[in-house]
Amino acid sequence: MKVEIAQITTDPACLEDNACKILNGLDIAKSKGSDLVVFPELALPGYGCMDLFLRPAFLKDQLNQLQKLASQVRGIGALVGFVDFDESIQMPDGSPLKYNSVALIDDGEIKDLVHKTLLPNYDVFDEKRFFAESAKRHLVDFRGRKLGVEICEDVWSDGYQINVSQELANLGAEAIINLSASPFYYGKRQVRAALLRKTSHDTRIPFIYANLVGGQDGYDGEIVFDGQSMAFDRSGRLIALAKPFEEQFLTVDLDADLQGIEPPLFNPNQEIYDCLVFGVKEYFRRTGNKIAHIGLSGGIDSALVAAIAVDALGSENVFGISMPSKYSSQGSKDDAKALANNLRCHFDEITIEKIAESYSETLAEKFSGRESNVAEENIQARIRGNILMAMSNKFGGLVLTTGNKTEIANGYMTLYGDMAGGLAVIGDLPKQLVYELARFRNTRGNYPVIPANSITKPPSAELRPDQTDEAAFGTDYDTLSPLTEDIITGDDLSILSSRYPQNLASQALVRIKSSEYKRRQAAPAIKVTAHTLGHAWRHPIAHKWGGW
Repeated sequence: MKVEIAQITTDPACLEDNACKILNGLDIAKSKGSDLVVFPELALPGYGCMDLFLRPAFLKDQLNQLQKLASQVRGIGALVGFVDFDESIQMPDGSPLKYNSVALIDDGEIKDLVHKTLLPNYDVFDEKRFFAESAKRHLVDFRGRKLGVEICEDVWSDGYQINVSQELANLGAEAIINLSASPFYYGKRQVRAALLRKTSHDTRIPFIYANLVGGQDGYDGEIVFDGQSMAFDRSGRLIALAKPFEEQFLTVDLDADLQGIEPPLFNPNQEIYDCLVFGVKEYFRRTGNKIAHIGLSGGIDSALVAAIAVDALGSENVFGISMPSKYSSQGSKDDAKALANNLRCHFDEITIEKIAESYSETLAEKFSGRESNVAEENIQARIRGNILMAMSNKFGGLVLTTGNKTEIANGYMTLYGDMAGGLAVIGDLPKQLVYELARFRNTRGNYPVIPANSITKPPSAELRPDQTDEAAFGTDYDTLSPLTEDIITGDDLSILSSRYPQNLASQALVRIKSSEYKRRQAAPAIKVTAHTLGHAWRHPIAHKWGGW
């Protein structure tokens, strides 16, 4: 039996478009002689529909679309993800009882249904808000073959009382097929592969894994699904692997003696960079935007964001704007212009010195007798934010913010200033990784695009004389970046103090805790790490617990 893995992109609540994509996938699979085609988890309604899953009208619309789709399936079977529901039973919120489900479709009919057993409720997942757990497992009969069908988390049995894959094996499954929507973080392919290899080896059953590809809104962050669907034979040997960050159809013949394959070597910089480019491309596709506006400071963060944007959207669609003040060094102005020339994107320079002076004159009486401080610094950042938003409003497009994860976590950002924008491209990228990706990007193509000075000079906001980030934080990013990641991943002060000077750890904890109100207002960031400052990071805006 030939099984086709349909690694496709479907979008939340785009029911007709998703159905057309599924039907087109069926045609492709039929042309390849496949018997059964497997689509990703919740492919029909779209995985990230969030509270639309609570709306009875939406549930009915996607069910009607499934039934219409089923009537057109001939000559091939299909496993399609959707939401099954029972209107006779109400959830506490008043919506019908719902299941994250798979329909087996064959000969124009829905032949069987499988409901998801294990519902993730951690990190970016919130499935218990919407769905009920399946009470029991069963095998799916497809043309005389007994198949174990499961959904995403069902294979991640650690920490659960039920091992779905093992139960399906015990029932006599000839193969296990998993429909998944597994989000990306760097290194995730290796984690998945190790799990699936062990599962197929322990159960002595072939394992087919169909993963979603594409970007979807994670409410307060942009989640990228990387694809990288795969299959293993009964000995745990990898026999098929789809590409990352693109749609692909992959045929697995369960009756053939397939040769094992070697996965490509893991290159974290390549993987992260490709994810960010794909994330920008997908966000612009879904939102209908074509043009990106970016403030170019001459520093490394804005340079990396501009390079990613050009690679995602094309240089003709990226507008870099330098907005120097009286504190901007000539080197920074030159670096911003050199970057735009290297990337061949649009470039403008709009000086903000006179605008800042106008603010100073207007506020002089109110500020009389007080020393210049962060208020004057932030005025400059907000002027720049206003200019970027004005250009975006006038010419259309989206402003990309340039703050990195380390700065955002520590509150080193200005509300309505450098935080102004629609997408935080590197908002989940620690500062150390910003440097690594900048150097990596300079190895691609015919020549380096990010000026060497942007990478080597001491980072500075350049909002007052002789300002440096290191002076502001009391340490360099080689220390602050990993310290911040350790805090985000859950280490408390006693653990941190064994790795870092206690005063630095304590100061970072205070900054991170006191900056929560700003992060809540930040643009969504593209998820590239296992621990993001978004849906996976839920802390009170204000609390007095001193343990971290």
